[in-house]
Amino acid sequence: MSIEQNGLRQIDEEKLREWLVSRAAKYAKLDDAEIDADTPLSQYGLDSVSAVALAVDLEDEFGIVLGVDTLWKYPTVNLVVEMLLSTPQRSQRD
Repeated sequence: MSIEQNGLRQIDEEKLREWLVSRAAKYAKLDDAEIDADTPLSQYGLDSVSAVALAVDLEDEFGIVLGVDTLWKYPTVNLVVEMLLSTPQRSQRD
């Protein structure tokens, strides 16, 4: 499955999941293998500052713009991936 909406380049589901795990690990100061995609990111110590940084990274890497509260509504990597793949995305690059 991939995102191909609103002119965004195609994004592979597994690549997106791996990328999110890697970024979450970076902000939590953990190894990628220590991040479970079904565990709330807040349990790894990610706070609002790191959530905003992660959202900015996601926009920079994929052109996907997330609302400030998105990572609280979808608190795990897998929930974020599912939301991104099922929701039309808007890009400021359009």
